[in-house]
Amino acid sequence: MSWSPIPPEIGPGRFAYFVCYLLRELNLAQEPTKQQLGICDWMENGPNRQITVGFRGVAKSTMAAFRALHRLRIDPFNEKVLIPGSTLEKAVEITTFMQRCIRDIDILRCLEPRADGRSSTKAFDVGPAIVDQSPSVRAVGILSPALTGKRCTCAIPDDIETLNNSITPLKQERLAQAVTELEAILKPDEGQALPRMIMFLGTPHLETSLYLRLVRERNYAIRYWPARYPNPSDPDQWDCYEGSLDPQIAAEVEETPELAGTPTDPERFGEEELRGREMRMTRATVQLQFMLNCRLSTLDRYPIRLGDLIVMPLDGKALPEVVAWSSANEHRLLSLPCVGLGSDRTYFSPALIQGWVPQGETWRCILAVDPAGRGTDELAWAVVAELNGNLFLLESGGTTRGYEPEVLQLLADKARRWKVNGIVAESNMGDGMFTALLQPVVQKVHPCAIEEKRVSGQKERRIVDVLAPLVQQHRLVVNQEVVQQDWTGAERDPDSGHPRSLMYQLSRITIERGALQFDDRIDALSLGCGWFVEAAAQDQQQAMLNRQDELDEANLMAWFDEAGANIDALAMGWRPQPRAMAYGGVKR
Repeated sequence: MSWSPIPPEIGPGRFAYFVCYLLRELNLAQEPTKQQLGICDWMENGPNRQITVGFRGVAKSTMAAFRALHRLRIDPFNEKVLIPGSTLEKAVEITTFMQRCIRDIDILRCLEPRADGRSSTKAFDVGPAIVDQSPSVRAVGILSPALTGKRCTCAIPDDIETLNNSITPLKQERLAQAVTELEAILKPDEGQALPRMIMFLGTPHLETSLYLRLVRERNYAIRYWPARYPNPSDPDQWDCYEGSLDPQIAAEVEETPELAGTPTDPERFGEEELRGREMRMTRATVQLQFMLNCRLSTLDRYPIRLGDLIVMPLDGKALPEVVAWSSANEHRLLSLPCVGLGSDRTYFSPALIQGWVPQGETWRCILAVDPAGRGTDELAWAVVAELNGNLFLLESGGTTRGYEPEVLQLLADKARRWKVNGIVAESNMGDGMFTALLQPVVQKVHPCAIEEKRVSGQKERRIVDVLAPLVQQHRLVVNQEVVQQDWTGAERDPDSGHPRSLMYQLSRITIERGALQFDDRIDALSLGCGWFVEAAAQDQQQAMLNRQDELDEANLMAWFDEAGANIDALAMGWRPQPRAMAYGGVKR
């Protein structure tokens, strides 16, 4: 099919009509929604360095693919579109969709690749394209070395920021360097029909989002399309957009304040649909991916900072009698990747260590186990020891294999390796079934008592109440091997590795219900630490009872004192002291 100029009714300046035509041809919808029309106008008439931040499901990627096709249909000779994704596979999904549109829609069939041209989903030429080293459309991973040296007239980075590629400052810097490369590979503007553009699409995954950095450091323009109308009278909801909320959404809710909290795109995402999605997500995720609120939260919301931990090598054979924390530069552990939020990006080694106490003398060690629940829950464990009021995390882990024999054997081996004094298991799941399964295995490998502990109340608040005071007072010491293995294990699973890791859970726990997507490992840690906290409280209570018994015995003995002095004292209402205490602990 020979190329002909695009019809005026869907040509330059009429991208919204082009989108409407394609949606109908593909049987996706009769027309774009109100918010999709706003995105279309932004993509066509917005600045040449722009960021489109829309909630999950608003069809940003579809609109971007349509915009690429629109540009190619207007100028198929010179237009070169580059589509970087978080991975090559993600980018190929868009180019595959574009090729399907070219084959199935009549006004786009003139763009079909020639038989002797490039036609793969990774790189293809449209039919009328002039001979050039760069293909008309190319898909590439944003962190791929293949990005260097490529040339384009329009770059559309789609959701390049993910939790896995931006969890640490080092990864964020690598991503920022890749974004800088996009500016270098953009072809110069030489009077062609269309302006040179870089159009970012994305939804923030972190409070320190790359998109905010592009706005503040590189003068990109950004526009937000949240799933619900924010409340103009609530600074926490309104100010996070920093004046970049979609003007139509802002005008509507300011004119009609009753709209606050209602869906902005009810044609596709009504109240029932949004509620269903929000119920399956944590509140923090809802704020990031639906309300697009990526402003860094305060320490009141995230009470645990990883920098307040004391991290040091521990082999379980002995524990330090005295250990002190310091945030001095010489105690920073820069070799350990830290996944904390904001400025919480460094672990610290102890500033002071005095004396070592061998195991078996004055300190106790337990294995705390949180049995697996349902679905994707992990069976998690934590080995915790206590000495002189400090708690020591010797090992932490988890598995999704449930109660398999190999898992029970693994727990028994953990108990033997660390020579634990006992095992504490949460009894809420299975009504003691887990203990019944574990008991015979443990008795063969490392005989010790297994105690069931029933917990109650809201899980998040209970975890924070136990762990936050310990961490804030620098009384929780973590084995350096735990931190390293936690990071290594998280990196192996790009999809859910970090949300399942202990350090991620520690730094993101709040008192809000459903704060974490996964909370098994932090729950096991709080179970172990809570056991020692309760034991210390019971020891104090027992000491008070012993003291009261001592005083009662002293009072009784006073009645039999022949000197009569104590009888006079009792008559005056004075409480006699034991003779050893009356003279500073020295009997006379």
